[in-house]
Amino acid sequence: MRKLSAAAAALVLALSARTAVAGVVITQEQTVNSGANERKVPQSVMVEGNKEKMVTGPREIITDLDKGALYVVEPATKTYLEFPFPPTGQMAHMVSRQSTMVDFKKGTTTRTVAGYTCDDYTGSAGSMGGNFTITECFSKNAPGAKEFSAFQKNMAAKLKDTPMAPPSEVPDGIPLASNSEMKPNSFTPPAGMNPEQAQRIRDMLAKHGPITMKTTVTKIEVKKLPADTFTVPAGFTKREVQMPAMSPMGGVPMGKPPAAAGAPAPAPAPPAAPEAH
Repeated sequence: MRKLSAAAAALVLALSARTAVAGVVITQEQTVNSGANERKVPQSVMVEGNKEKMVTGPREIITDLDKGALYVVEPATKTYLEFPFPPTGQMAHMVSRQSTMVDFKKGTTTRTVAGYTCDDYTGSAGSMGGNFTITECFSKNAPGAKEFSAFQKNMAAKLKDTPMAPPSEVPDGIPLASNSEMKPNSFTPPAGMNPEQAQRIRDMLAKHGPITMKTTVTKIEVKKLPADTFTVPAGFTKREVQMPAMSPMGGVPMGKPPAAAGAPAPAPAPPAAPEAH
């Protein structure tokens, strides 16, 4: 039997290393303040290859770029919704109208979060909901940064030439910290609305004030993830999507790709399930 030469052996090892796929698990702490109340929500994001799973409170969002599908999973009720990705038809129209497209610009400050250095990027945009501003600190040297960035870039490529295409390149790395604020637009009553009713709506909006969201990474792990991490569990029931009743983006930003306030990186935010959900 012939022995491999040192060069051939090195090539085999290099190819093996290239084809090995590692997953990254990002654990975060998220605080949302709507003026009237403040709530803390645990969040985690898992990425491996062309698949991503985001767990926020009781809801799971699975994006499979290879299948061209996005799933909103509700473990408590053992149900799920399925959407095409990128969105098409009426869904694409709704997402493009309600989403916030953020154009990130690199700032001048650097921080250390969870033990890793990161560079601040800022962005702002206007949407139907109001004016949105965000600062995110991206780290290229955090574990899994290359894997995470590769998924985000592949997602952005899928959205190219669609109304949801990011206005600029997604910054490389994992966002270790995110601070965003949404200031609602001033209310313009429709013709014929009772003046007293219009004033009540203005007072309500003024009372709630801007919505702020703060997300901080507490832990990052790089490891091989089980195959069923990115699939809807067996036995779950598929629900029909009621287009008129849903808010596809729930006001969450896209400039991103996750990112999205609350998502660990710029990424188009997933559609939210209807409130029966």
